[in-house]
Amino acid sequence: MSRYLCVIVFMLCHVIAHAQHKSLSNKSSGVDNPSSLESILLDQKFRSNDTSAAIELNKLLQTAKTKESPQLEIIHDLLAADYYSRVNDRVNSRSDLYYKKALSSAKRIQNDELRLIVLIRQGYYYFVYRELQMAIPYFLQAGELIEQVDYTLVPLFGRHIHQISSFYGYIGNYPGAIKLLQGGLPYCKDGTALHISMVNSMGVYSEKQQLLGQAVVHFQRALGIAQRNQDSLWMGIIFGNLATIEEHKGNPIKAIRLLKENVRLSVKYNEHIDAMRSMVKLADVLIDVGEWKEAEVYLSRSEVYVKSKPFFLPIKTHIAKLRSEIANIKGHQTDELQYLKEYVRFDDSLRTTERYDELQRAYWQWQSDEFQRSITASEEERKTTILLELTFGLLLTSVLFIIILLLNRSKNKLKIKSTTLEKEQLAYALERKVLNKELETITNSWKEAEEKSQENTTLIAGLQNDLEKLGQENNTIKVRSVEVLDELLKEPIMTDDRWTKFKLTFDQVFPDYLKKKKLKYPRLTEGDLRLLALIKLKYSNMGMSTLLGISMDGVKKGKQRLKKKMEESNDLP
Repeated sequence: MSRYLCVIVFMLCHVIAHAQHKSLSNKSSGVDNPSSLESILLDQKFRSNDTSAAIELNKLLQTAKTKESPQLEIIHDLLAADYYSRVNDRVNSRSDLYYKKALSSAKRIQNDELRLIVLIRQGYYYFVYRELQMAIPYFLQAGELIEQVDYTLVPLFGRHIHQISSFYGYIGNYPGAIKLLQGGLPYCKDGTALHISMVNSMGVYSEKQQLLGQAVVHFQRALGIAQRNQDSLWMGIIFGNLATIEEHKGNPIKAIRLLKENVRLSVKYNEHIDAMRSMVKLADVLIDVGEWKEAEVYLSRSEVYVKSKPFFLPIKTHIAKLRSEIANIKGHQTDELQYLKEYVRFDDSLRTTERYDELQRAYWQWQSDEFQRSITASEEERKTTILLELTFGLLLTSVLFIIILLLNRSKNKLKIKSTTLEKEQLAYALERKVLNKELETITNSWKEAEEKSQENTTLIAGLQNDLEKLGQENNTIKVRSVEVLDELLKEPIMTDDRWTKFKLTFDQVFPDYLKKKKLKYPRLTEGDLRLLALIKLKYSNMGMSTLLGISMDGVKKGKQRLKKKMEESNDLP
């Protein structure tokens, strides 16, 4: 029992130690807690593209080493990777190295929360520069890990969820993107730009699925948050999204009004990308209602923000198309032909890009399916292993239980046998004690008889003397008295009745002793057996003479005859 107790205590200590280790890995105090790490990630001094950010990053690394904080060192590696991606404006080896180092450190300290943000940020880094094939493995791992972490311990959880949802939206997994955003919303501070952006994104992904009713609900919610917090920039962006809904509904005038407000606010707050998109979209609607001159103005304004990067190719294509339509309305065939050529060229490039993106999406789906199959196979293997372990454990337990039962049964049998033997020994000892007592009583009675015989002998000798004196006077009386006294002296103490009783007791004390002697030496008489019994009891010749009622010489002669009969003197007891 004490051994089992020691095993249980050991297992409990192991579990507690493991839990404490996990707690120390995930929960920390001071500079390593999630809120402190969030502050560092958001610190603007690390966000610039000049050498000042590099200097600050070096200071952060020194602090991490001084404090021996692997968590802080991981944050440094993430910020350093961001810095080199901004400086190079593309995927680069320095950023790759820092992401790799951060991921390795997070695995080493077994911190799944930090590992999650490393995976998301590295995947997003590849996604921004449209290296989707490289981004996919990181987003797949992050998607699996999200279900296993404590969201409260993930620095900037809402922001990182927003990043991975952008990727899901890009590849067309709109339900997955919305689900991620819904999970991240509770961890965003109410009224912040991030909060508004996440709700607005849910509207965009709903609109992509033609779920216009849900899209309007999300857009109206986002607009309410923006108005409540007087975020004019986001109000303008949401106006633009609501304009798309109105256009779908066939309300171009309302759509134009909303888009103009979107343009005004985006320009006011220097949100050039959104302003550019809104202007192009507004020009498209204006052309549809016959306001091509105003549309031409907005197209010209939008072209100011267009840059020669792949990101702007869809905008360039749309602008060329709208320009050709306006030229057609104006009757400028040469301009129309020129814009149509630009449109065809841009559209070909865009279609090539879109085909590539489609291939990338297909690759994502294939990778995702493979990843899920791998997880399912791994889970099945894990379940099979657990089942085998449980089966083996149950089998082993059953075997041990049976062994214990058999041992207990054997132990009980031995105990019963031991108890029975002990009882038999006690009974035998008690019986021996009683028999010894009886033998002692018989022996004592013989001694008393012997003493009495000696007293009689003395008394008879005295009487004989007295009678001799009297016999001198009367010879007849003398002769008769002597005969009577001789008869008295010759009477043995061990009569037949006494011998029978004595022999019964003797046989119980010394089982089969006389019987074996008789079998071995058939010529032995009953007298010889009496003599053997007294020799066994170590009686003296005088004692034997008294008990048997014979003279000392008779005893000696009896022993000699017995010796001859037994053939070997050393067989005497």
